[in-house]
Amino acid sequence: MPDGPSQDQQLLYRVAFAKNCFILLVRAYRTMDVHSHQTAEEPHITGELVRSARTIVESDDAEPWMEHIEVLDDPPQSVVGCYGKNRPRIDIEFVRTGRGVRPRFHVEAKRLYRSDSVNEYFGSSGLRMFLDGKYAGSWPSAGMLGYVQSDTCAVWLRRLACGFATRHAEICARQGFPDLAPAGWQGAGLEGVHTSHHDRPQQNLGHIQIFHLLVEFI
Repeated sequence: MPDGPSQDQQLLYRVAFAKNCFILLVRAYRTMDVHSHQTAEEPHITGELVRSARTIVESDDAEPWMEHIEVLDDPPQSVVGCYGKNRPRIDIEFVRTGRGVRPRFHVEAKRLYRSDSVNEYFGSSGLRMFLDGKYAGSWPSAGMLGYVQSDTCAVWLRRLACGFATRHAEICARQGFPDLAPAGWQGAGLEGVHTSHHDRPQQNLGHIQIFHLLVEFI
C-alpha cells in the first residue's frame, strides 16, 4: 500500500486550507456595510461575517472547493475539565467536511479601537487561548482577526508589531522566526495577512502558526 501524505505534504495541505479560510473571510467582509459597524460589538460583527461567508459557500456559483467548507459561529470547544456552558467558544470555526477526521481552522476576533485593545488581542481571551491549548489544541495553525474601529489597519499593525516585540516571553514567541511577518499570499485581498509562530509548552502541543488579518469597520 502507498504511504500516506508526508509531513511536508500535510503542512502544504494545512496552509492551503488556512488560505482558503481567509479567502472566504475577505470575500464575506467585502459584502458587508462596514461603516455601519464602527461601534458594533465583536459578536455582532462576527455573526454578520459568518452569515455572509455561509451565503457565499451555499450560493449556486460557489467554487468547487467551497462545497467542502462549513463555517460555524461561536461553537463550543471540547477541552478537558470544561463542561456545558463553561466550555470555551471560538469566534469562528471552519470545518473541512468529508470522511474521517475533519480538519478545523479556528479564528479568534478582537476589536481594535481603544488604548487597551493591544493587551486584549494578546491576552488571556485572545492569542493566549491558542497558546494554552483551549483553541486549536489539535491543530498546527489558527487565525486572529482584528476589527479596526479607529485609526487605520496600518496604524494598528504597527501597534501590534510593537506589542509583539515587548511580549516575547508572554506569548511564547518561537525562536528563529520573525515576530510578525507577511504571509506572502497574493491576490484575493490576502496581501494584508501576516503570520507569527509560537510555542505551546504548557500542553506539550508543539508550536502553532497564527495568521493575522486586520479589517476596517470605519
